[in-house]
Amino acid sequence: MERIGGLRRRLRPETRGGLYYLCYWGVIGTYFPFLFVHFARLGLSGAQIGLLAAIFPLTTLVVGPAVAALADRRGIRVPILAISLVGLAASIALLALPQSFAPLVPLMMLMSLCRSPIAPIGDSLVVRMAARYRLDYGQMRLWGSIGFALVAVASGALWERTGFSMMFLVAGALFLPVALFALLLDEGPVVERTGRRSIRVLLRDPALLAVLASNFLVGGSLGVAGTFEGILMDTLGGGEFLIGLLLGVTSFSEFPAMHFTGAISRRVRGPLAILLGHGLIIAALTGYALVQHPTALLATATLKGMGFGLFFVLTVRLVDERAPEEWSSTAQAILVAVTWGLAPLLFGLVAGLVYDSYGVHAVFTMSAVAVIAASLILGGATLAGVFERPAAAGERREPRPVAREG
Repeated sequence: MERIGGLRRRLRPETRGGLYYLCYWGVIGTYFPFLFVHFARLGLSGAQIGLLAAIFPLTTLVVGPAVAALADRRGIRVPILAISLVGLAASIALLALPQSFAPLVPLMMLMSLCRSPIAPIGDSLVVRMAARYRLDYGQMRLWGSIGFALVAVASGALWERTGFSMMFLVAGALFLPVALFALLLDEGPVVERTGRRSIRVLLRDPALLAVLASNFLVGGSLGVAGTFEGILMDTLGGGEFLIGLLLGVTSFSEFPAMHFTGAISRRVRGPLAILLGHGLIIAALTGYALVQHPTALLATATLKGMGFGLFFVLTVRLVDERAPEEWSSTAQAILVAVTWGLAPLLFGLVAGLVYDSYGVHAVFTMSAVAVIAASLILGGATLAGVFERPAAAGERREPRPVAREG
């Protein structure tokens, strides 16, 4: 631990945040773009794939907020993040074994339990570091997109030559060093019990409620896209390399959007900038519903990447600005639970049935309509002025006085 502490002091905060995102999302790129294609090639039906895809959102909804709240209360965000990454490494490696639906279910549950706290806790730690040191969060998060893009393309080329037999073992092994990189993040200030406000303060902010309602629809749509876009590419005649390239193109397209989120948010109010991201996502999903050639799908994916880059970074920042310091990870966990938990859980089940009945293109038509509805919710809240009201957290760009340092 002394070596970890020394390395933490030598590396700048932006380097540590960027390194964590680069490695974590890079390892995700080794297996996630190909996970549901692997299931489809095992002979699973659309309904079975939809059920497996729903396991992670369910655990994200149930487990993520509870673990994040524990991490906030005890000031142990970094240790829980590292332990979760070690558990994810083991569970991913075990997915190499089953070849049918029944044994896949418990292993997907184990993997999902380990992964569910990682995104909210990791995002809250890095976005708080950005606020504490007056850094641009988007500049750190974009390294995750770069890592995912590069590794997804390289992995696609590799798995096309070798098959998926080694994919899960490689991914599991690579998650172990990511757990070490997580230890480089700052735990940050810990608010003592006597100075902590009730968690209900999060649900009394109409701006946060509007973001959650809007994100529910966008998250469900993007969750469906993540499940079925590889299958769409496979249906159009693309192989493993093009599936990896599809995810790589999407992630590379996130890079400019995340790079310029700071400049965009200074010129356009946060909710309106998020609506710009919605528009790009709608255009991309509409294109997915219409394309008939792998090349056209690759071109359309650039719009999805740019839209996601704006949407993700700006919503994480908006929630962090309005949430109290003592509930920062919990606020992000609620955001993740709604966006990537409840929404994909419900959307995934419906999408599996739509896929079986009408084909993969119809899935993306459904998703585009949902994002249009999300834009109406967020736009209506903006016109009603809810984002102009003071946040429950007040202004938190300066660190609060605290009783102790975690």
